Amino acid sequence: MAKTLKWLAIMMALAAATAAMADENCYTADEESGELRFSGVAEGTPFRGQFGQFSVRLCLTDDDLSTSAIEVKVKTGSADVGNRDGNQALKDDEFFAVDQFPESTWTSQAIEADGDRHVAEGELAIKSVSSTQSVTMVLDTDSDPWVLEGNAEIMRLDWNVGTGEFEDPDFIRDRVDLIFKLELQPES
Repeated sequence: MAKTLKWLAIMMALAAATAAMADENCYTADEESGELRFSGVAEGTPFRGQFGQFSVRLCLTDDDLSTSAIEVKVKTGSADVGNRDGNQALKDDEFFAVDQFPESTWTSQAIEADGDRHVAEGELAIKSVSSTQSVTMVLDTDSDPWVLEGNAEIMRLDWNVGTGEFEDPDFIRDRVDLIFKLELQPES
């Protein structure tokens, strides 16, 4: 009888775990199905750029963005501002130090609805610095495929990006605006 009850408890636990996993849906995006752009101001002149290599994984329960877990990985050496000197500068130690830190990551920690959008708090790791970074986003589940778009205001100096001669915010504005639009593909 004790073995039967134990067996029944194990089966019920497995069934509950399987049901919970069945309700979770995961999606991915990368540079082939979306864009990750940034903009700022240098010497009073606006500039724009984009990352050419990144991946996003979003898993959510019952299609509710506030239940999701999101992980973003960006190859920092893929930053492109449209000119060779700027691209090289971004790879150097003063900016992304790509030889030491070829990848930056953002991982969600909490996501809350805020009207027709969501605000996600997450951990952003750039170079050797990890700190909290908010991201505002909207998930369009009516489109096919689903589209996730949003933005973040990143204070670059908090992550030691643009140090040395580039540290002066009058030379390069501290705030960098990140904008993304991703077509989410079901994870295979």
